[in-house]
Amino acid sequence: MSRFDYLEDTGKKKKKKGSKKTTPAPDGRRKTAADDKAEAVYVRKSTIRAVWREYRKDGGESMSELVEDLLLQWLRERV
Repeated sequence: MSRFDYLEDTGKKKKKKGSKKTTPAPDGRRKTAADDKAEAVYVRKSTIRAVWREYRKDGGESMSELVEDLLLQWLRERV
């Protein structure tokens, strides 16, 4: 059993909720209504606290913006 197996769906089928319309986002990727929804992720508290302390020292205000910026940067580098 891997670390987060308990978070996986247990095989229950989900109902489809109609089609999602997509529109191009400013960065060129396709954007859906689901893009704006928050999703839970699991990170150690000690990691978050250490990053938050350093980020705040540098004048950062929003940890969410930092995470989003880092993820988008990583994604752009892969393309």
